[in-house]
Amino acid sequence: MRVEMRAAPAALDANTPEASPLAALVFEPLLRLDETGTPQPCLAVSWQHEGTGKRWQFNLRPGVKLHDGTQMTPGDVASALQAALPGLAATANGEAVIIRAERGLSSLLLDLAHTRLVSTGPFRVSAFEPGRRVTLAANQDYWDGRPFLDGIDVQLGRPLRDQLVDLELGKTDFAEIAPADLRRASEHGRAVWSSSPVNLLALQFTPGRAEDPRLREALALAIDRAAMHNVLLQKQGEATAALLPQWLSGYAFAFPAAQDLGRARALAGSLPPAARTLTLTYDPAVRAARSLAERVAVNARDAGLAVQVSSQAAQADVRLVEVRIRSLDAARAMVEVAAALALEAPPFVATTAALYEAEHQLLEGRRVIPLFHLPDLYGAGSRVRVFAPPAVTRLGYWRFDQVWLAVKPSGTAP
Repeated sequence: MRVEMRAAPAALDANTPEASPLAALVFEPLLRLDETGTPQPCLAVSWQHEGTGKRWQFNLRPGVKLHDGTQMTPGDVASALQAALPGLAATANGEAVIIRAERGLSSLLLDLAHTRLVSTGPFRVSAFEPGRRVTLAANQDYWDGRPFLDGIDVQLGRPLRDQLVDLELGKTDFAEIAPADLRRASEHGRAVWSSSPVNLLALQFTPGRAEDPRLREALALAIDRAAMHNVLLQKQGEATAALLPQWLSGYAFAFPAAQDLGRARALAGSLPPAARTLTLTYDPAVRAARSLAERVAVNARDAGLAVQVSSQAAQADVRLVEVRIRSLDAARAMVEVAAALALEAPPFVATTAALYEAEHQLLEGRRVIPLFHLPDLYGAGSRVRVFAPPAVTRLGYWRFDQVWLAVKPSGTAP
């Protein structure tokens, strides 16, 4: 199967964020989270703890082979755990791994589910050109059964526009799609797969700039998210004023995202004329970034603010950024998103009410203005088939062990 992606990782290891879709095909964790966030067995088939709750035993799946053909041992897993999670003490014990940790079961299991350890996955790396190409081959000895595909050829660093053209011409079987190109892909008969909305697009103010809170609030209230969502994003994902998406937190609707132009004008009018100007920059790699940034500038002008847009402004007042949500646990996702946005990370909380309050405090002062939660969108070529959907998980990881390619009878048109 031929695949293209925008990311161009220089390394392909277990936990490099930009290599995550590929790493999920190669490396595996002790346990997985299902679509509801419930831990399920993977390399560990069961686990138990002693009464104090600080010593855990994970019983490993028997007969698992590494990609080099050797048997996976508890020592391999313990060493990988120590390297990936330095705060844990992991040791081999017979056919199990003993973990000692000063944390509760929920926190420990989440750490283990989000940490890929060893190369035992359905595909192995047969060739890697950093930043350019990855070739994967089927793992003939995969413990869960050999995948249908013989191999996967992945081109790295491909712009979205080039991916769409290649998909239409049949030069690739699987490509990323921008929201604005979704209709075009569907009209060409391509199946479209998506994750849940896992990418937060937000405006992030630069520390030390735009210090007047009236200016930040005026901009936040001036933005017409609904129009941008309907036109520029083709109604994909959801407009939001929250850091976490509705499907994950359950309370995102409680953060008002509607435009209030009257209030925005009043706030802008209370500012000195010289303080009504902002510079806005964006990363061209972010989907629809230029169009969204320019529309923010138009909305700001309607409120009496002047926003200068540039992709080159090194000292901008505000930036359009994209932050990836990588956890099915709302509290963990909140900590990670806050860290990515340089906000003071909230404590790890367990209740929805406490999580809502923590998010409310993070958003006070409008240092960050959430705009949208967008899914990963993919187009699949006409010969791609899926045995047991989804081929893309809620968090956007690829399940290509469930995919095969239909072969046309000889003599038919390609």
